[in-house]
Amino acid sequence: MTNRKAIDWLSVRSRGLAIGLLCALFMTVASQTALADYPENPIRIIVSYPAGGTGDLVARLTADGLAKKLGVNVVVENRGGASGAIGTTAVMAMEPDGYNLLATATSTMSIVPHLGSANYDPATDFTTIAKIVDSRRVLAVHPSVPVDSIEELIAYARENPNLMNYGSPGMGSTVQMITELFLQNNDIDVTHIPFSGAAPAVTDLLAGRIHMMIDTAVIPYVESGDLKGLAVLGDQRLAELPDLPTLEEAGLPAMNTHGWNGLFAPAGVPDDVLAVLQSALEELFQEEDFRNGFIERGLDPAFTGSEAFAAEVQDDYRFFGQVIEDLNLQPN
Repeated sequence: MTNRKAIDWLSVRSRGLAIGLLCALFMTVASQTALADYPENPIRIIVSYPAGGTGDLVARLTADGLAKKLGVNVVVENRGGASGAIGTTAVMAMEPDGYNLLATATSTMSIVPHLGSANYDPATDFTTIAKIVDSRRVLAVHPSVPVDSIEELIAYARENPNLMNYGSPGMGSTVQMITELFLQNNDIDVTHIPFSGAAPAVTDLLAGRIHMMIDTAVIPYVESGDLKGLAVLGDQRLAELPDLPTLEEAGLPAMNTHGWNGLFAPAGVPDDVLAVLQSALEELFQEEDFRNGFIERGLDPAFTGSEAFAAEVQDDYRFFGQVIEDLNLQPN
């Protein structure tokens, strides 16, 4: 009798183990199938800036390309505000399933966290997917400003302290940091006017309500003659503005003009999903038409994969932290 009970118990235990193993196997297969089928649903890209600016443009060109490669709709949604922190914080709390992505730029990940307006850690709260573009920046002024060169601008600003103002996409933006460095390097005072994004800042620059701006978004208006371009902030001239000198060519010190736009996701995105997204992006960047979409708008296509891009984000985080300390900029 005892032996029979022992045998029955072993039989039940064996059946239980078998069922458990089958369940585990089923769950593993189901998980792998789900990953293999990614994406099945529309993907949403949250842009942490208002519509009409560089960040919005990069997101929409990327979304169009990904939609073609992945065979699903890729929807762009703008959630601007707080120098990108509002949209970024929203994505941080979303499901890390590859269907919720963040399109943002240097300022949101490498500057804003130093200024007290963010409650996220770029290194731990996000999965870095890929860098999409590097920014090219031009210093432009409204035609009413009586200068035609960077040297004349510096002289005019020194002769008229606090008369001029400049626009940026907001407090803590990369444009603000670069402009403040330029002002400090050349010992001039120009008042900062922050906007909710690059597009409204350019609108006011075109209307003459602000005098000066350093950004990618001004390039088309310099080309058209609506704004006066004075210098390229970078190490080489722009093909679309071949007569515009760099700062060095104008006799001024070169400046570090870090600026990129990239894709992120909430922390914890499965490796398989990340691989699908990166593979699609790599294929896109091999297409000349896709790259030209950025180049024609004053941007340098610069695909960089997850690991290398994560290191670049952290390098910029340290760099701009030091800039903020040197400029004695106070947290918001």
